[in-house]
Amino acid sequence: MAVFPAPHQYFYPLDEAFNLNFVWAGNHYRKMVNGYGIGIRQDLYGDRRFVPWFNSPPGTKQRLNFFVLMSAGNSSAALEEVKKFTNNDRFSSLPGYKTLTSHFHNEFIMRVVLAGKQIPEAPTFIDVMKRSGVDIIHLGEFHYTAHATGPDSLRLKELHALFEQCERLSSKGILLLPGEEPNEFFGGHWMNFFPKPVYWVMSRKEGMPFVTDDPKYGKVYRIANEREMLELLKKENGLAWTAHARTKGSTGYPDKYKSAEFFKDEHFLGAAWKAMPADLSLPYLGKRVLELMDDMNNWGERKKVLAEADLFTIEPENEMYAHLNINYLKLDKLPEFKDGWQPVIEALQQGKFFSSTGEVLIPAFTVNGKSTGEEIALSGSKVNISFKLKWTFPMNYAEIISGDGTKVYREKIILDHTLPFGEQVFNKSIDLTGRKWVRLEAWDVAANGAFTQTVWIK
Repeated sequence: MAVFPAPHQYFYPLDEAFNLNFVWAGNHYRKMVNGYGIGIRQDLYGDRRFVPWFNSPPGTKQRLNFFVLMSAGNSSAALEEVKKFTNNDRFSSLPGYKTLTSHFHNEFIMRVVLAGKQIPEAPTFIDVMKRSGVDIIHLGEFHYTAHATGPDSLRLKELHALFEQCERLSSKGILLLPGEEPNEFFGGHWMNFFPKPVYWVMSRKEGMPFVTDDPKYGKVYRIANEREMLELLKKENGLAWTAHARTKGSTGYPDKYKSAEFFKDEHFLGAAWKAMPADLSLPYLGKRVLELMDDMNNWGERKKVLAEADLFTIEPENEMYAHLNINYLKLDKLPEFKDGWQPVIEALQQGKFFSSTGEVLIPAFTVNGKSTGEEIALSGSKVNISFKLKWTFPMNYAEIISGDGTKVYREKIILDHTLPFGEQVFNKSIDLTGRKWVRLEAWDVAANGAFTQTVWIK
């Protein structure tokens, strides 16, 4: 008999994925259990820090659930059967898609490369990502550890080291891409993503030009304000989005700048999703940003939401899979670092992706034949929605979510008849009269799930 928790919902969100010894077995556990027992439990003190990312609203039923798997084999066979539910803690490959995970403050550049330590040929964090089935890693280096505002001699050296190591560690099987969480100029916390190495300094002294040509590094931008930050994104075709929207350092954002020029621009992608705060009364994850996604759609801004991990330490002994999530981008092949990664930027900007915890996949989703990021024109009151799901745990439900610019409408499709390890195509005809957008979510019995980007209605 194997006892195990929900793969993601049980492991409340942290910015570290430390393994906190979540299992127990023995006699008289904590002097609370008579006789012998086995089970799972969370450490009474978490990771010994104040962590405000778990929420139990008054009046809710918090489901401290677990799963029991009976096996006819021995203990090893039972554990192998359990591993199948998370694809052996690996994001499955999907034809026509490449996997992208974002927002990692591993600080390899500052802690190893520029700290004078021996640079490993193959850092452990690369191996962890490969084993997890990740194709593209978008970093968040220099998180309050470097010299974002200069002086130039340090800032440009740090960026150069980042670009150099990203190229060295990229290969045909994995693409390591530079990124930062600048948190300057726009308000709140936000991430940036350029399609090639870009040298820029987050300050500009009076009298200095916006852009200069450095004899060693080439073009260098110096940013003084919000307007110039947007100009840089436009000139270098970069993207920005709100990190951990509406919580932590982004409490109140992007709502506070939803009318700003930079937010309305196509180079401001939208926001990032992480399943926090955890709420065990819900049958799904990440209510905070999923509601924001609907709000942004009703604001009339064609924004996107990608999944983010927002983690620091990446080590083999960590509980990595529980704290990871993934974006499946519609890409036929992985770009090579030396050629730039414009196709990755375009897939995000065009909404050609879905996000998942790994156990539920949405290989296809169309509305009258159009996919996410595209627009349909209603020729009648009803539209034909088709989607394909693939899952490991039995499914719980799928939900077609739409909006009219003010209200949000939900049509739930109950799937509690499903068995483990299945896939199916679903077709649904629904009335979208007066609606301006539509998207899809799908969740299993362990609150694992996936969500698409939006199809727009003319």
